[in-house]
Amino acid sequence: MTTPTDDSLSLVHSSHELVETVLGVMPDAAVVVDESGRVVANNALADLCFGYPAGTMLGIQVESLVPARLRARHVGHRRTYTERSSKRPMGAGLGLWAVRRDGGEFPVDISLTPLEVGGRHLTMAAVRDMTLQRAGWEAEARLAAIVASTDDAMLSMDLGGAVMSWNLGAERLFGFTTDEMVGRSFWRLVPPELRTQVEERMARLRSGMRVPTHDTRRVRSDGSHVDVAESMSLVSEVNGEPVGFAAVLRDITERKSSEHELRHLLIETQRRERWLTAMSEVRLALFSAAPSEQWLDLITRRVAELIDADGVMVVLPTDDPAELTVAAIRGESLLGVGDHLPVGRTLAGRVFRDGMSVVSSDLRNDSPSPPELLTEVTIGPIVLAPMTSSTGPTGVLLVTRKPGRDPFVGEDVRLVESFAQQAGLGMELARAQEERAQFALVTDRERIARDLHDHVIQRLFAVGMTLQAAANSVSDPQALKRLENSVEELDATIRDVRGTIFSLELRATEHVETSARSRILDVASMVAPALGFQPRLHFEGPVDTRVPESVVPDVLAVVREALSNTARHAEASTVQVRVAVGESDLVIEVTDDGRGAQKRTRSSGISNLRARAEGRGGSMELGPGPRGRGTQLSWRVPLPA
Repeated sequence: MTTPTDDSLSLVHSSHELVETVLGVMPDAAVVVDESGRVVANNALADLCFGYPAGTMLGIQVESLVPARLRARHVGHRRTYTERSSKRPMGAGLGLWAVRRDGGEFPVDISLTPLEVGGRHLTMAAVRDMTLQRAGWEAEARLAAIVASTDDAMLSMDLGGAVMSWNLGAERLFGFTTDEMVGRSFWRLVPPELRTQVEERMARLRSGMRVPTHDTRRVRSDGSHVDVAESMSLVSEVNGEPVGFAAVLRDITERKSSEHELRHLLIETQRRERWLTAMSEVRLALFSAAPSEQWLDLITRRVAELIDADGVMVVLPTDDPAELTVAAIRGESLLGVGDHLPVGRTLAGRVFRDGMSVVSSDLRNDSPSPPELLTEVTIGPIVLAPMTSSTGPTGVLLVTRKPGRDPFVGEDVRLVESFAQQAGLGMELARAQEERAQFALVTDRERIARDLHDHVIQRLFAVGMTLQAAANSVSDPQALKRLENSVEELDATIRDVRGTIFSLELRATEHVETSARSRILDVASMVAPALGFQPRLHFEGPVDTRVPESVVPDVLAVVREALSNTARHAEASTVQVRVAVGESDLVIEVTDDGRGAQKRTRSSGISNLRARAEGRGGSMELGPGPRGRGTQLSWRVPLPA
């Protein structure tokens, strides 16, 4: 047996001191184990790391510092290392775990270093607690997973706007790959008109202000725009120095679509409520027996309000089946109340004839009128709906917008058709009310005729017989003469009363609507609103009996056209219509006190009246009125014997 020399003992002692010194200055926990795996030395940081009181780790097996599930494997690793010892990290690339005295596990990083001390092969393990680092790594890994998997676009950029990071969500949203965007400018995603807005937001972030998430638009790789909700924040170093920006963008296309649909539904709901209110108002006016001018004005006003129209017009039929006439106007229009529209050459005539609505965005191309009749037309989108009743068509409701405005959509057309139906109902009610009034008038005339016949004539007969009896007893020639004259006056009065009774009975057996006089009065009343006053009418001769029914449409056309021209051009304060029936001819004179015929520029209506007169062998003259003031139109045609 070899006895150690003093030099060898001194060397061993020096080696132990060196190990102790190294363990004391190491920044990590350090443990020294021998070939059997026992701890032969450790520093204070190891006691603290593994939770052992100072000095109590010496002599324990190093496997007691390894979780129980890993100890068997660790024994094999330790033996392998002892045989081929070298300085290296332990379990490189693996997640290593250690166990404290209280049984708690924690992640560690271990570096192994072989030692030769006094002829013994030792191993020093430097152990670093990785709990905080691993938590940070896991947080970063989770964040990276979130960034990679989220559907939101996440990106970062430097202060100059160069993109530094670009996730898959950004690729899906904008169509640019990471290679296409990293290092490129963020501004390629911003529409030019919004760049100032983004620069202002970045400036506010750099100044320390908070910028809330807001809705905006960005540009895709194909040039299309996408609605996004963008949240932007400032990225700073630990010392607070700003280095760039981070942005999160979310596709809100579906949300915007839903919001648009919701707004549309809200608008339609409000519009339907206004429509129901307006319809109730119109029905109330109809059933309250309001004048036709009042409820027609109400319908045109409500239609213009509800569908944002620039012009609304009501067109009604005339006695001439080839013409329609304008009865009410709201807003802008090239026509006036009382103007005529030919049935065969206008859209209004087609709708009236066919009973089908027409919607047009180009009146010039869609109208059946010749191009020369549309030279002054500047109407844009238009919708025409028929007015109908139980007896057939009663008119047309026209609604227009200016050129360049949006065309009428399905809901607009349905609303116009609903009001047209109400207007048709109104026309039917108006006719029924007029017939009731005519019936009441006929009944009253019959009663007056009976009273006159049964009472007045009988009393006149009685007075006449009394006077005749008294004359037999009068001898004074002058008194007798006066009595005879009185009896003759009574006979004349009886004849007049009988004529009145006959006239009342004749009118009671006729329908008032077939009377020429009545229809002329109706035409004058229809044009009165455009004139601003009621024209004065004067009838001479048997107008109702001598004017043939075939001539009546021409008579009405003459009165209507003359009064309409006066309303449009004359600026008159009075106008008189004289309809005279002589032995052989019919004369219509329309005289006003306006500015005179020489200043009137449009002559198509006048030419039409002249053609009507000449077509019946008559004539028409237009000139100054009596005493050189105003205008007088004279229309004359012969009557059959």
